[in-house]
This record gives sequence, structure tokens and C-alpha cells, in this order.
Amino acid sequence: MIDRSRILKKPSRHLFALLLTGICLAPVTTLLAQSNPVSSSDDVVIDRIRAVVNEGVVLDSDIAAATEFFKQQARSNRQTVPPDDVLRTRVLEELIDQEIRRQHARAVGISTDAASVNRSIEQIARNNNMDALQFRETLQNQGFDYELFRQNIEQELLLQRLIEREVQSRIRVTQQEIDDYVDSIKNDTEEQQRYRIQHILLAVPEAATAGQVADAERRAQEVLTRLRAGDDFAEVAAALSDDARALQGGDLGWRTRQELPGFLANALTNMSPGDLSEPLRSANGLHVIRLADRQSGDQTQQAQTLARHIFIAGDDPAVEKQLRDVRKQLLDGASFEELAASISEDPNSAKKGGELPWFSEGQLPPAMEEMANSLALDEISEPFRTQFGWHLMQVTDRRTREVDEEALREQASDALRQGKVEQEIERWTRQLRDESFVEIRN
Repeated sequence: MIDRSRILKKPSRHLFALLLTGICLAPVTTLLAQSNPVSSSDDVVIDRIRAVVNEGVVLDSDIAAATEFFKQQARSNRQTVPPDDVLRTRVLEELIDQEIRRQHARAVGISTDAASVNRSIEQIARNNNMDALQFRETLQNQGFDYELFRQNIEQELLLQRLIEREVQSRIRVTQQEIDDYVDSIKNDTEEQQRYRIQHILLAVPEAATAGQVADAERRAQEVLTRLRAGDDFAEVAAALSDDARALQGGDLGWRTRQELPGFLANALTNMSPGDLSEPLRSANGLHVIRLADRQSGDQTQQAQTLARHIFIAGDDPAVEKQLRDVRKQLLDGASFEELAASISEDPNSAKKGGELPWFSEGQLPPAMEEMANSLALDEISEPFRTQFGWHLMQVTDRRTREVDEEALREQASDALRQGKVEQEIERWTRQLRDESFVEIRN
């Protein structure tokens, strides 16, 4: 996927990933071309309204465009695509939420402009070692609609500004919370563990009736029945979860206990990898989690890797063959620096012999990080593919650095704030939806 935030100075949990709300809403278009306003038999339908959202609408064309955009992302990242009926339903729900947010932003005076969108795209291009033109051409070569991508960025900027105003402004992290976090990761072995969690949310309104709660409990039992029968968690999440990560299979990534709400952290205490929780209640609804994996790790130490690569854009099979030939040259003694300088299309690293900056976990696209972790020192990888093309990689050094007190406290503050923000976004999004008029049409 496309990295919208990667800055190597600071780790990020989801690099090379489109934001979870990043399915764009295409502009409203003409609904009906009428050659004879009296005779309906002469009408030519060019689009249909699928949802009325307050004074706005979501069209068939919006759903089709956003669905195709998601499929392109999924194909590029080898991500499982839900069945078409599930995907279209999920996309429709996201487009409804986007339209609600757009209307709310207009009501409170928040907007975006073309210059802000341009700056964001330029930053994304730089973070992916490209200039703006090369980035645009690469997107188009990968089959992405560039104008749709721009609209997607605009929606994300709008959401970001809304969250800053209406969510983050209400979040407070106390010094005592930071002290407790730092103390736990220094002194408590259990708290130093990290957990890979999959999550399904069955949302319940804030002022839920007994019937709504009973319905959520029934849905939670349906989820557990399917999972215990062997259904794939990601597929069930995509079909049934109300969480923003549903289409990503409900994957929360790696988290420490301190980064999780208390009810989730407590549930992990007696879970082993592969275990499912019973339904867990919170203000947002009922939750079912699966512990996919766990690992120990000293958060006061940071492992870093130094690597170099040769990159060629595109997904043409000829590129893979070209890099296999290059790999053979390298194994026969050719200079990595000289070959990178002459053929690599990464403008930032090519002039440095292909060398990347020192990086730690979460600072490279997942495919590159996984490859780096799998390589022994000085080993040259087989050609491998990422969103933008093909790579050869060689790890040249590894080191471990101690994380100083200031960095630990910053890490603690960021983790605690992010956990609170995620919960509040869920509540805020549901409140906006509950306050809106939505009519879904078949």
C-alpha cells in the first residue's frame, strides 16, 4: 500500500498503508438524462442513488469507484479481498460516514484546499523516495486513478482536521500515566510483551435499548460460532465487524498492554496465541478478539538495521528477470554501489550506492522490513515486489541502541494518547451517524 506518513526519524505502526478511512467519495453527478420529461420510457438511467444522507447522497458510481480503488490496493499488497457483496456493503457504509463527516465539517467551518492536498501528495512522494511526477506516473502505471487518489487525500485531510478539533482536543494524558507506563516497561516483564491482536466490534448505541443490546449479543454469538467452526477471522471481520479496520481483517497490529483499553488488556492475561475471547463489553459495544501472536521485547532497547537496495519501478515480469540478472552479477563480484548508482530508480539512495538510512521496526514498508529481517549480514535477497516495483536488498549492519529516558516518555505519551484517541474516534463517529438521517435504497 501507499505510505502516507513515513518519516524515518520516527516509527509508525502502519507504514505504506492507506489510512483506514481512505476510500474516497466521488463527486455527485447527474442522476438522470431525460430525452422526454413526460415519458419515463424515454429516460436513460446513468446513475442511481444508493443512500440518502441528510441533504446529500451516495451514488452507484461512488460505490463502484471506491470498490475498485480498494481492490487495486488489495491486489498491490496481496491482501485478501472480501466477496463482492460484502465489499460493496462495507464501502457503502464508509461512503455514508464520509458524507456525514463532509457535511459536519462544512457546518463547523472546516475545509481543505488544493494547495494542502498538493503538499500532502508531495510529502507522500518524498517519503516513498520519488518526486511528485514520478509518484503520479507510478500510481497510474499500477492502475490507480490519480484523480480518485487526490480525492482520497482530500477526504483524509478533512478527517484529520475534524479529529484534531473534535477528538484530540479533548484527550488528556497525565504525567502519572506516563510515569506508570515508563515504570512498567522498565521493570515489569509481563508489560514488556507485545501482542498481535485481531478484533471484531459489534457496535451498540450509547443509549441502547434492551433490544439493541440483545441484538449485539446475538451477533457476537454468531461471530464466535463461525470462528469456532474454523471460519477465517479476517473474512468474518470484513463481513460482520463495525470497526474501522473491518476491511483490513480486524488486524490491530502489534500492541503492548499499555496501548490497549483496560478491558482488552485484561482479557489478554490468560490468553494464548490462537485463543478467542468471550464477548467483551465497552461503551462502544461488544468486542471479540483473537490473540494471533505474542512476543517478548525490551522496549528500552531498539534494534536498528542498515541495508541497501536496488529498486526498479513497475510490475512487468521483465523487471524481475532484469534484477535476477543483476543479482547474479553481484554474486559474481560486481559492485553493489556501482550497479545501484547506474540502474536503481530510487532517487534518494541511488547516489549513495543504494544505502538506506538506519531503520527500526515500523519504519519501512512491511515487505521490505520482512525481507531485511530474513537476511543474514551481507546476504543478497532474491528480487521481491512492493507497491511500486521490484527490489534487491542487502543488509550490511545491525545494532542495538538504548532508548533514553526522554524518548521513552515520548513513546509513552504517544502510545497512551493514541489508545485514547482510537476509542474516542469510534464513539464520535457513531454519535455523528446516530444524529444523521440515513436512508439506504436497494
